[in-house]
Amino acid sequence: MNKIFLFIAVLTLIITQSCSKANRELVILKVSEIGPAKISDSSLADVLEEVLNRKIRLEYTLSEDTALKKLENKEVDFAIIPNNTEGCKKAGNLRTVTPLLPRILVILANNIPEAGNESVKTLFEKNHVIFEEMSRLDSLFFETFFDSYGISPNKADSYFAHQVSKAIWGDSSFVYVGLTHLHNKIMFTLVDHGAKFFSLDNVSNLGKGSSVEGLKLDFPKLTPFILPKSFHNGKPEKAVLTIAIPDVMVTCAETDKYLVYDILKTITEKKAELLQKDNIYNLLDNDKKDIVLSFPLHQGAIDYINRNKPSVWSRYASLIWPFLSILAILAGALASARRQINQRKKVRIDLIYTDLLHIRKRAIEINDEKSANLLLKEMRDIRSKAFDALMNNKLDANESFSIFLSLYSEVEHEINKMAKKD
Repeated sequence: MNKIFLFIAVLTLIITQSCSKANRELVILKVSEIGPAKISDSSLADVLEEVLNRKIRLEYTLSEDTALKKLENKEVDFAIIPNNTEGCKKAGNLRTVTPLLPRILVILANNIPEAGNESVKTLFEKNHVIFEEMSRLDSLFFETFFDSYGISPNKADSYFAHQVSKAIWGDSSFVYVGLTHLHNKIMFTLVDHGAKFFSLDNVSNLGKGSSVEGLKLDFPKLTPFILPKSFHNGKPEKAVLTIAIPDVMVTCAETDKYLVYDILKTITEKKAELLQKDNIYNLLDNDKKDIVLSFPLHQGAIDYINRNKPSVWSRYASLIWPFLSILAILAGALASARRQINQRKKVRIDLIYTDLLHIRKRAIEINDEKSANLLLKEMRDIRSKAFDALMNNKLDANESFSIFLSLYSEVEHEINKMAKKD
């Protein structure tokens, strides 16, 4: 019995450790300012927590290098970074879970009435430029953007979004450019102040050799994007053609593929719930085939895209195997205990056999009826003992017991025969 209690204790420990691992908090680090991203990120965390039944903790940084380093060092579980990441020392160990909301290239002309009639190059070279630069990747993007259009900005100042204020722009003329999420309050403040959205090309040219498609040749990770008419307080007055670069959720290659599968499944199939929490998720694109990713897809993401749904056995094998092992040990222990019990029963029936055979041997010396009756009384006592053991489940009514009854009848018959003979 002590062994059984030990096995139960080990089983309880395994269950506790497995549950602790399954319910461990997941940490997601995002490259972004917390202000513009907090609403949409919190919505995503809420949906993931509900489905995965795990606590999600969001952290923020302005450096994708910091995000990737923490991911590689296992300080965080997932990172959300711009998809224009080009280099990383351990990129071979990083995998993409899924693209998320895009960062949109927004160009606003403040107090420049003729902006709509100018080319991209002229707009940037004739006017003062303020571009929102959140990270090193933004700097690399703007360099590529300017080179693609042959632009040498007249004067460029770099600001974080929270640094751009009315004190800076006033009634001055300038061009604001940012690769930003559409929750950017500075962008909306500028628009409300009178700034006009600038389109990189006529929307009708998309798919017909527009300048945006030319830019994509130099920067394959971007995608054409149309800012719809009147999406903010009646602005813009007509649709605007620009570009977007999606944020992507990345993790390490060794992250549990079933966890990645469930995360991608949740993000893809719970879009309606995300929209209820934040309508920015209208921009969440479930068709990811045309996106050029910085890092290859994680195996869990590939399984979901291919709908190779894991079986219950394969998904929970790490939990099932310990249970099966414990059950096998318990079954062996129970079988051993049963054998010992049966052995004890066998010893008891053997003792009864021995007593009966001893009486049979003594019956040879019978010389009167009185002696025969005494032996028969001893036999009846043995028979009563056997039936009492049978009733108390200390003996089984099996073949051994049948042999005992047969032997009993035979000895009883022999004693009666000898008594009559005498």
